[in-house]
Amino acid sequence: MNLSICPWKYGKRWVYSITYDEALADLHRFAVPMHEEYGIPGHVEVVVGQMGEIRNIGNSSFNGYRHMNGTELRDLIARGWGVGNHSWSHEVIAPEMVDREIGRAKEVLEEALGEPIIFYCSPGDNTNMAEHVLEACRRHNYLGAMSLTDALNLPGDELFWINRTALHDHYYPPFYSAYDPYRNIRQAQEMQGWIIDYCHCPLETAVHPNKDCSEAQLRQRLETVLSEGGDAVWCAVPEEALSYHLMRRHAQIEVVGRNGTHDDDANDQHYRIALPDLPEQVPYRSLTLEVSVPAAWCRDPRVSADGQELAAEVVRPGVLRVTTPVRDGTEVEVRESPRS
Repeated sequence: MNLSICPWKYGKRWVYSITYDEALADLHRFAVPMHEEYGIPGHVEVVVGQMGEIRNIGNSSFNGYRHMNGTELRDLIARGWGVGNHSWSHEVIAPEMVDREIGRAKEVLEEALGEPIIFYCSPGDNTNMAEHVLEACRRHNYLGAMSLTDALNLPGDELFWINRTALHDHYYPPFYSAYDPYRNIRQAQEMQGWIIDYCHCPLETAVHPNKDCSEAQLRQRLETVLSEGGDAVWCAVPEEALSYHLMRRHAQIEVVGRNGTHDDDANDQHYRIALPDLPEQVPYRSLTLEVSVPAAWCRDPRVSADGQELAAEVVRPGVLRVTTPVRDGTEVEVRESPRS
C-alpha cells in the first residue's frame, strides 16, 4: 500500500500546546495579547462552580482573582482557543462527587459556551486522576483527561492520562529546579512528541513560583518553541491535536480501483478511508496523507478526495503530501498528470 497517514497534521515533526489552569480574567493582561502576537492558540481549564466569580477556594494563592465568565470564554474560543473542565469545585473528587464534578460541570460549561467540552483536567494533583474519576469521564463522553505528570505525549499514548509539562518558575522542594525555556523540546523533536505546557496566570512576577511563571518567562518559552521548532512544530489547541490522534487511530485504508473494484490502472491510484468506531464528538476531522508515486507524477501532482482537487506538495522524491477533511468512506485518487 502506497498511502499512509502522517503521525501529526501537516506532516509536522512535533506538537506544542499550552494550558492555563483556573481560567482567570487576568490572563488578558499578558498571556492573551502574547498569544495574539505569536499566533499560538491557548487553552484554559475552568473551575465551573466559580465561573465568573472572585476565586475563593481553600488557601489558594489565586484567591481574590476573578474567574472568566461565559462571555469572556466565548471570546477566547473565537480567537482559536480551547476550553476544558477543571472540575466543579477544585476539591478532591470522591466517588459520590463525580456526577457534579465531571457530569454537571460539563453540562453547565457547554451550556455557557455553546460548544462541546471534550477535555477534563485534573485539579490539584493526580489524586483526581483516580479510576473512578476517569471512568466518569468516559461515561460523560469526554475524549481525554489531562494529568499533572511531566512528560511528553506520543502518537500512540493513552488519551485518558495525558501528560503536561509544568511551566513554573521552579519546582516544589525538595526537588528544586531552575526555569528552563527548552524543557522537553529536544525530546519532542526526537520522538515526534506532543508537549502540553501548563501554568496559571503569568503576571509581572509569578503569583506562586511553584505553580506559575512570570510574563517574561512565558514570552521566553513561546519564543523558544517557535525558534527551535521552525517549520517542524505544529502549534495547536489540545482539542485539535487530540482529534488528529483519534482520526489516525481509527482510520483504515483500503486500496480500490476506479469504480470501487480492485482492478489495477497504471495511471491511477485509488484508496478508500474508513473510520470505524470513531467517537461522534470528535470535533476536527482532517488527516495528512503521504503517497508514493512514480517520479513523473511529481511534475504536476494531481490528488483529489471525494472528487475535490487537493493542494499536493512533493516532500521527498516520489512522495506527495496532502491534508484533507476525511469522513467514513472518503475516496482518495492520485493520478498521473495528462501530457500535452
